[in-house]
Order: sequence, then structure tokens, then C-alpha cells
Amino acid sequence: MEEFNLWDLERINIKVRESFLREINEKIKKINKQKTEAYKIMFKEKEVPWINFKNMLKPSHIRDFFVPWEVYAKICNKLGISKEVLQENIISYKTAGGINYIQKPILPIEITPVFHMLFAHNIGDGTVINPKKRRLPYFGYRQFDKFYRINYIRKIESIFGKINFKEDYFEKSTRPYCPPAISTLFFRYYNLDVGGFNSLTSRISPKIIGKESLLAVLIAFIIDEGHIDSTQITIVLKNKALVEDLKKICDKLGYKSKVTFRNNETYRDYGYLNILREGMKKLYNDYQVLNQEYPVIDLGWKGEKLNNSLKIYFRPIYKLKGNRELILEILKKECLSVNHIASKINMTRQGVRYHIHKLIISKKIKLLDKTKDNWIYGVQK
Repeated sequence: MEEFNLWDLERINIKVRESFLREINEKIKKINKQKTEAYKIMFKEKEVPWINFKNMLKPSHIRDFFVPWEVYAKICNKLGISKEVLQENIISYKTAGGINYIQKPILPIEITPVFHMLFAHNIGDGTVINPKKRRLPYFGYRQFDKFYRINYIRKIESIFGKINFKEDYFEKSTRPYCPPAISTLFFRYYNLDVGGFNSLTSRISPKIIGKESLLAVLIAFIIDEGHIDSTQITIVLKNKALVEDLKKICDKLGYKSKVTFRNNETYRDYGYLNILREGMKKLYNDYQVLNQEYPVIDLGWKGEKLNNSLKIYFRPIYKLKGNRELILEILKKECLSVNHIASKINMTRQGVRYHIHKLIISKKIKLLDKTKDNWIYGVQK
């Protein structure tokens, strides 16, 4: 598994353990009795001012302020302390000038299927914020579903460590951010600039290989752009090349699927990936295995919907006579929409609509309310 260290990131400021800071001070005393002498050996005045150097070695300073990685790295190098040991003693880090920081960091950083899933999220519902004033670009993830929004951050934290956000962050914002300290690794690893994550032109990186990683990417697009019903999963993207990339993933993983395009003016730039029912079953089984190993790879309510869609074809009354009578009996007890009926009896919405149409023709039921998103039906009285 590939790994990255803190020195692979850009413009990193850190806090170290106080016990480690004491060790540094003790080593300095052994080499030079006066810190001024150690300072002259280690730095030039223009590089790090003396007052800054003196403060950086105080426990009181490190409790409140972050210090550039390069400064501590140079001090440790002069004292014979490896950068690996320095990394082990970091308690938090952030981008220079940034607000949100990573505490209890997971180091070194491992490139897992979750990392590749985040790559896909940053294309699907992600945006790249490219601020001015020489600040580093970073990702935002527009997601109105609170479960998926919070789980996006949980995925980041499973790789990098706990992110320090404001307490009410997820109550007020529908677009959580991936701090610049972390975002820069995605640009570097996939060798992409900010334009490489544009949903209209982006592609699946050739660096993403292996069954688990490819499946994680596909699941990310199902979460962000997928629609699930009883017969197929449909992913619609205004990027035909990217749709073809996802089709290749389905082919590699053995999920029966097809790609369709429309010729009309409105949708001619869109591609449709349809994962067919036979492919859905294998995908769901593979997803359950992947979820056991990486719990943050979670389809949420879409996973439940996928599971319920598969159950339709295993229920005892599937394709048997009596379904119309069953729907009529349900509507005698309560007024429901097509979606509610389909959910109650594990039938496709298309099948329910067919029987609803026949029951209306025979004047056994009627449409009661068409003002809502889901029309409500009930019995004739």
C-alpha cells in the first residue's frame, strides 16, 4: 500500500508533543549551553528571526501556535533527530494561514480505497475552491443529505485524522470542506491541477486499480449521481467520456451494464450508465464485503433502496395473480402514493402504476390528491 508523509505535503505548520519539545531543548543544551549559539549554527537571521526561534522552543508557545514544519525539521536535523521521529511526535497540523486543523493525525498517510472514493466524490458533487492571496486550493463537497455530508468528512478522517471544525459546522453548511493541507495531496497523487477535477472534463485516473478501489469509485458516483429503482441503477453525467470510464469499471468488476446517449438538443451532452438488475445483485454483494472492511464506504439509504429493489424478485407473490387485489385491499385501509405502495409490497413502481391504472379504469379507486410530488390514491366512495 502506498504511503505519504507530512513532508510530502505543502506549507504545513505543526504542533509537537511537549515531551518531545523538552527533548529538543535538552539536546540543544548538551551541544551549546546558550540557545543563541545554537541559533547561529542552525539559522540565518533572515531565515528565522531570533525571537521566533526562542519562542518556538517554549511549551507555552506550542500550546497556542503552530510552527512551520521546515523549522522543526531543520532543528531536528542539526540535532541528529530523524524526520520520521519528528513526524511521530506531531499532535496536529494545518496549512499555513489555514483555520481548520487535523488533530491526532494518522501518519504516514495510506492510499486506500477510501482515498480513491474521495477522488470520485470531489468530481461528482465536489468543487475546487481556488482562493487568491497565494492560498492553496481546496475541495468543497456540495451535499444536501446530512448523512452523506457527514460521511464525507468521516472518510477524510479515516485516512488523515480528526478535523477540527466549528461545533455547528454541519448544521449551517451544506458544503463541508477538505482542508488545503489534505487537498494538496489529491492534486499531487493524481498529478492533476484544479481543472482536473472539473466534472465536465474529468476522467477516472489510471492510478486507480484493484477491485476494492474501483468499486469504491463506482459507489461514490452512485451516491452523488445515481438513481436506483427495481430494474437498474442509472448514473447520469454531463461527461460522456467519464460515463465510458465507469462502464469500463463495471466490465472489469463483472457488473452487467450498458451505456446510452440521447440525440435531442437538451441531453445530447449527457451519458447514461445503466447497471442492469443482474449487475445490481453482484454489485450489492461486493459492496457488503467492502463495507465490512471499510465501514465508511456506506451507501446509506441508497443501499437500503438497492437491497429492497433486489428483494422484489424474491418475494413469494412476485409475478403471481392477486397483486391487483392486494393493492386494492391496501388502499381500502389508507390512501397512498405509488412509491408507498411499491415499498409496502416489494413491487416495482412500474408494476404498481399498471395495476393502479387498471383499478382506475374499473372505477374501484381514484386519484385523490395530485398537488404533492407523489400523487395519492384511494378507493371510490
